[in-house]
Amino acid sequence: MKKIFRLIYDFLSIWVIFLVILLSPFRFIYKKLTSYQIKSLWLGTPIITLAFKAKAECLLGVKARSLVYETYFITQSFDYNLSQWTRIPLVGKFTSLFIFLWACIWADRLHLYCDRGLLLSWNHLQINFRELLVYKLLGIHVFFWTYGADVRSQQATQRLGEPNCCTECNLIGQACICDENRRVNYIKKLKQYSTGIFSMGDMVEYTPGSRNDLFFWPVDLDGPSSHKYQPVYPLVDKNKPLRIVHAPNHRIFKGTHFLIEAVENLQVEGVSIELILVEKVPNEQALEVYRTADVIFDQCLIGFHGYFALEGMAMGKPVMCFIRKPHEYLLHPEECPIINTHIQTLEKDLRELVNNRDKLTEIGIKSRQYIDKYFTLEAFAQRLQKAYQDLGVAK
Repeated sequence: MKKIFRLIYDFLSIWVIFLVILLSPFRFIYKKLTSYQIKSLWLGTPIITLAFKAKAECLLGVKARSLVYETYFITQSFDYNLSQWTRIPLVGKFTSLFIFLWACIWADRLHLYCDRGLLLSWNHLQINFRELLVYKLLGIHVFFWTYGADVRSQQATQRLGEPNCCTECNLIGQACICDENRRVNYIKKLKQYSTGIFSMGDMVEYTPGSRNDLFFWPVDLDGPSSHKYQPVYPLVDKNKPLRIVHAPNHRIFKGTHFLIEAVENLQVEGVSIELILVEKVPNEQALEVYRTADVIFDQCLIGFHGYFALEGMAMGKPVMCFIRKPHEYLLHPEECPIINTHIQTLEKDLRELVNNRDKLTEIGIKSRQYIDKYFTLEAFAQRLQKAYQDLGVAK
């Protein structure tokens, strides 16, 4: 049944591509007749920052929208959420053909993660190259953004040294690209069809030639849900245990068991500390738990912070995280207050936080200031505009 569906889908997609090319003159006429406002579509993997990046681009006078075929349980805040359509058995899969046709007429820019586009692909974590060819023929600017698994390979990761994302992974060939030759060849192909590839943090290790200065995880501090980022700085209350909050979406990649063991060892010693794990809950609910934290723990394996760390900092929380190359991976590292920890020093670092709780409020204040200065929608929009100007596509 799967083979039959794929044959039918491939047959129809070729006809849709033919139709797009046939209608391409009407696209250019449509662009000439309509108001000259750049239209930008952010799409693909339903990561929470997708919608925020689209919102930030709107600040540049662009008509930017976010679109996803499915959503994770943590958020559904996208302009076009087509999950109700795509969940329809069998027929829902063909929704992508209509969306592809519409995007080819409507969009001037397309922003994608490296693992998927609008048309379905039968290759794991890989975009359908037919659609990239069409975008190139139509003159649509295509930008690729990384999130980790879409570019990470085992060999390149292990070259970074221990610990790393592969240290405890039991999902080889599933969680990431994994294969080194496939990664290298895939990134080369993406470059051929893209106007730009943007990377940051540890992801720069897998995307040679990418632009790495955009730091593209903005925090929406002024939107409808801005209340959830109101700072709650840690209070010095030595009558209560130091509360560590950790929200692993994948324990094996975040080093969760190292944290659990470190906290349990300290508790056996009588150290006043507790650990709260936040897993598989909606983003709004998770943020309420984060607000009760004295310290946010991000991860101790990958070597770069995630969006969880930025949300914690926005709420005025000190953040612990393993940063492998601070001066290369961080935006203005001299100002970043993240507490850099390692699996070999984790227990000692936690003990020091318990013994120096009076410093946590100051670290929390610096954390919020760092987000206010560098990770607002406005700050990201400025970096994005600079990238557009350098690439010659700003209008």
